Amino acid sequence: MDVADPFGPSIFGDTVRAPGVLVGGQLGYNVQRGDVVYGLEADLSWADMDGTKTCFAFSGTFLSSNCMARVNAMATFAGRLGWTLPRDSRTLVYGKAGLALARTEVDAMPAGGAGLPSTASTTWHWGWMLGAGVERAILPNWTVKAEYSYLGLGNETLTAPASGTGELLSPIPATATSFSSDMHQFKIGMNYRFGDGHLPTRAQARQPGAANGTQYTAGLRYVHGWGQFQKDLGIPGMGLASPVSRLTYDGSELNGAEAFCRIDTSFGLMLKGLVGGASGGGHMNDEDWGLPFAVFIPYSNTISSVDDRIRYWTVDVGYHWRRGATYTVTPFVGYSQLRQDMKGLGCTQIANPFSDCNPPIPTSVLAITENDTWRSRRLGLAVDVALAPGLSLSGEAAYLPYVRFTGTDNHVLRALLSPESGDGVGVQVEAMLSYAVTEALSVGVGGRYWSMRTTSGDVNFGGVEIVPMRYAAEQAHLLVQGSYKFNETRK
Repeated sequence: MDVADPFGPSIFGDTVRAPGVLVGGQLGYNVQRGDVVYGLEADLSWADMDGTKTCFAFSGTFLSSNCMARVNAMATFAGRLGWTLPRDSRTLVYGKAGLALARTEVDAMPAGGAGLPSTASTTWHWGWMLGAGVERAILPNWTVKAEYSYLGLGNETLTAPASGTGELLSPIPATATSFSSDMHQFKIGMNYRFGDGHLPTRAQARQPGAANGTQYTAGLRYVHGWGQFQKDLGIPGMGLASPVSRLTYDGSELNGAEAFCRIDTSFGLMLKGLVGGASGGGHMNDEDWGLPFAVFIPYSNTISSVDDRIRYWTVDVGYHWRRGATYTVTPFVGYSQLRQDMKGLGCTQIANPFSDCNPPIPTSVLAITENDTWRSRRLGLAVDVALAPGLSLSGEAAYLPYVRFTGTDNHVLRALLSPESGDGVGVQVEAMLSYAVTEALSVGVGGRYWSMRTTSGDVNFGGVEIVPMRYAAEQAHLLVQGSYKFNETRK
C-alpha cells in the first residue's frame, strides 16, 4: 500500500507492506476446443495480512504518523485463456485477467504517544487483476495448479490525522489525502471438474508399481535473495498503534547456499528437509518520535550500514494423499528455524539535525547488533507434477500457526542490552521448475518467500522495563539447484 503525503516529499516510509496468508475456494466454467481452453473463473478468499510503516514523515520537526494496513478478505472474477502442452493434453498453461476486490482497513495515528486522534478507512476496494499459471490433470476430474496473480486496486481516500510541527508542536489540522494498493498472490490448489472431459482415466493416472520402491533425492542450491526485519516499540499501557521507536533492517542483498534431501517411501511416507545460510549487506533506519533531548525532537531518523547473516533449516513429514505416474499431492507437518544476525555500522542523521548522529559516526564503528531466532510449526501441502517429458514443477505452501520469536538488541554505543520475545504466525511458499538432464540428474530454478510476524511481543528494555513490541521478518530467495535421485526397488 502506498500512502500519498499531502505535506510534501517524505524522508522515509509511506509504503506499507502487509504480507500474510489467504485460504479460499473458486468456481468456474471452461470450454475446450482442440488445444485451446477458455472460460470464466471466480474465487473468494479469507486473508490474514497485516503491516505497519511510517507515513507523513516530510520533516524532522513534524510528528509523523504510524500507518497500519490490514486485508482480511478478497475476491476476483476473471476470464481465462490457456493452451494444453503439445503431446500432453493433461497440462494446461494459462493466463487470466479481470476484476479484483479486497476488504482493506487502513489506520493512521500520530506516533510518539502524543494522544492525538487517529483516522481510519475501511472499504471494499475494487480494481483489476492479471495472472498466469499451470494446471495439471491427475485423477479423473481432479487437477492441481500453481498460479501467480497481480492485483491493482487503485486509489481510495484517507485523512492524514491532525498533528503538530516545531519544538512546541504547533497544530496542523487533519488533511485529505489518498492511498493506493497492489497485491502479489501466489497460490497452489486443487480443482474438481464436473462432467466428462479429456482427462486421464484412473488406470492411466495411476503409476504401475508406484509402491515398488523408495525414491531418494538430494542436491545443492545457490541462494540469492532479499531480507527485511522490522520492530516497533510501543508504550506500556498504550499498545503499538502510536510507537515511540521503530527499527527497520532493509535492502539486504543476500548470497549463500543450501543442501536439501527428500525421501518418498514405497508405502507413501514422505520425509524432506533442508539446511542453508546466506550473508550480505543492507541498511538500517532507526526512527524515534518525541525524544527529550536538549530541544524536543518530534521525529528523528538515523541510517546505518548493515552486515546481515542468516542461517535456517526445515524438516517435514507427510503422506502422499494422491500419487501417480506423473504427480504427487502430499499434505505435511513440519518445523522451521530462521536465525538472523545483524550488525549496524556507523550512523547518520537524515531527519532532524538536533538529534542523534550529527555529526555522523563512521561505518568503522559498531553501533548496534540484533540477534534473533524464529521457530515455527508448519502445516502445508506439497504438489509435484510432470509437465512434459523431462520437465517438472514442484510447489509447496505452508501456514505457520505458531511462531516463537526470541532475540537480543544490543545498543552498543549506549551500553543498552535488551532481551526480546514474542509469539505470532506466518507463511512460507516455494516453487521450483526442474529439467531432467538424465534419469538421475536434474537442474532447476525457482523461488521462495517467507513471512513471519508476532501478534504479541515485548522487550525487557535495558533489563528494567517491559515494553510492548511488534516484530516482523520477510525473506525472498531466488534458487538455482542441481539434484540427484535414485530408486531403491523392492524385490
